[in-house]
Amino acid sequence: MRLQSFLAQAGVASRRSVTEILDAGEVKVNGEVVRIPSYPIFPEQDRVSYLDQEIKLSSKKKLYYIFNKPRGVITTAKDTHGRKTVLDYFKDVKERLYPVGRLDQDTTGLLLLTNDGDLTLRLTHPRYGIEKVYEALLDKEISKAETERLAQGVVIEGEKTAPCRIKILSVREGKSKVEVILHEGRKRQIRLMFQSVGFQVLHLHRKRYGNLTLRGLTPGKSRLLTEQEVQTIGQKKPVLARQHPKRGPKCR
Repeated sequence: MRLQSFLAQAGVASRRSVTEILDAGEVKVNGEVVRIPSYPIFPEQDRVSYLDQEIKLSSKKKLYYIFNKPRGVITTAKDTHGRKTVLDYFKDVKERLYPVGRLDQDTTGLLLLTNDGDLTLRLTHPRYGIEKVYEALLDKEISKAETERLAQGVVIEGEKTAPCRIKILSVREGKSKVEVILHEGRKRQIRLMFQSVGFQVLHLHRKRYGNLTLRGLTPGKSRLLTEQEVQTIGQKKPVLARQHPKRGPKCR
């Protein structure tokens, strides 16, 4: 079995994200750091560890949680600086859980955690077009023309963002609240998008992921997904972006 597939099936991360933790030297096979995704392993013989914790394929039931992440909590399995992480809220869960994607420390809202690596791949890869809906509070008033410019895509960190939808929700005391709908998941994407046109995001909250919302969940609370929710969350048809290279993928 390829190391990349093993880590994904074990729920450590999606196949796409696995390459990042391998590049960072966080995975060892029999005590030696391995950075090659295609590295062959034998699960019943080799000892694989992530952040010095042994990883094994589990035959136990897969778990799926929706969590309302509070501000100041780190979205990671382990923090070397001793800061509070999302997994501190799941200490009673025996199975090893991993966040689906990330919300930065100051961003609040909907986060999924699971031990299902295959579902993680479907939810995090842009080609599947899973919608993520955010509310952002900006430091000043924004015009419709500026939101339209952002919605068409802007260059951040040398790469243009995919088209998305932005709606002005309210303007109060010189600040704007906007709704952003996108299916990309680049690091600090929304904050960098607004920064590129001269705005600072004072607060960012994710309120929907696919068909899931935070209804009934206060900050710091979680619940298991229903069977129906698990079956429908990853059923979005892939976005065939490569067929339209000039237009790029669309948000829906």
